[in-house]
Amino acid sequence: MATTGKIAEVLFENALETYEAQDKMLDLVDFFQPDAATMQNSNNIIWRPYQQHAPILDGFDLTGQEQDIIEECYPAVLGTPKNDFIKQRADDLRDTQFWEKRGKQSGRQQATEQNKLIANAIAIGGSKFYRSNDASGYDFVSEAQTMLDETQQVNNGRCFILNDRDNRKFALDLAGRQTLQGRPDAVWSSGQVANDVAGFDIFKGSFLPNLAGGADPAATVTGDQSFKPEGGTVSASGVVTNVDCRLANIPVSASGSYNVGDKVQFENSSVPVQSIGLADKNETGQAMTFTIVGKPDATTITVFPKPIAADDSGLTALEKAYANVDTQILNGATVTRLNTDTVNKTNLFFEKGSVEVLGGTLPVNLFAEFDGMRVLSEPMSNGQQMYMIYDGQIADLSFRWRIMSWYGVTVKNPQNCGVALTF
Repeated sequence: MATTGKIAEVLFENALETYEAQDKMLDLVDFFQPDAATMQNSNNIIWRPYQQHAPILDGFDLTGQEQDIIEECYPAVLGTPKNDFIKQRADDLRDTQFWEKRGKQSGRQQATEQNKLIANAIAIGGSKFYRSNDASGYDFVSEAQTMLDETQQVNNGRCFILNDRDNRKFALDLAGRQTLQGRPDAVWSSGQVANDVAGFDIFKGSFLPNLAGGADPAATVTGDQSFKPEGGTVSASGVVTNVDCRLANIPVSASGSYNVGDKVQFENSSVPVQSIGLADKNETGQAMTFTIVGKPDATTITVFPKPIAADDSGLTALEKAYANVDTQILNGATVTRLNTDTVNKTNLFFEKGSVEVLGGTLPVNLFAEFDGMRVLSEPMSNGQQMYMIYDGQIADLSFRWRIMSWYGVTVKNPQNCGVALTF
């Protein structure tokens, strides 16, 4: 077993090193690993707090105007483990190089899968959107900067991921801006293209998803819409109720022609519902864009983010502090699909804190108590764990390896990330 154990360690170490060297997307977003017991008792869902807002009250005498605090939250969901499961006969264990190559391929596939899942989450859950035929790479990227800045989104580091074709289109322009000077070669070999272009670090990724679209279905909204910020509640009997602050269900004439991931805007009598600055509540002059994340039935769409209107007379001063659009979506408003290409390869942009990877932990040491089983476990530099469990079967002289990682991806702030398309 000493030789077998050595080969197993070679396989695991090569998988770990390759995974960590290529975990591009994980390094660009937030990572959080909650207490394992808490996750078990909450069915692998944990409710996380969202950004708070506060109203400004004018005047000297504020008697009776004391405000509460609305603690919005969103659910972070831990998915299922991502695995590589191998079975080989004993005579396949003679060449260590064979297992070195297999370990590297396992790590490469694990990294690609995680990159793909994070990118897919942003493509579907990110609400910012634009199509552009700019020839300049800077102009193309700076539109994303403008959209984020004019709505006063948090900036704790922003990234822009270009698909391979658009990277080829803009590479000369981006390289000509001398944004590569003074950077280590290793950074660029991992996919970074430019540094601080219109406030973004620019990367390229072959794992970016397509966005399906098509002709605008032009559905209409049924009824005047009024939404308010909601925090969790606890009833008199101690029942806890949480509310996902990101989503809103909007009744429409027909939802069947829309896709999950569609980017839409709403127009009252042909006038777009505008985005506003989250801090000063001033209108940006631009339409607020939303992403469809669900179709509960034939006459309802679920969108990110929840549209909270600054002119909604039914809201309190505190609730209006959370407003993100200038006016309510009214009965008969048109839903306009913006991604009108039948299919198009996405480019993604996001603020680091808008996307969160939730790490899971397994009590793999328990497997070591079973006869014939061995366990390897090691955290990567970003905190995410990788596991390997292996055993042998005396009946057929076979050995089995299972390499896995466990995580879930959540777009926690859809207003701070989105999709850019070229045409």
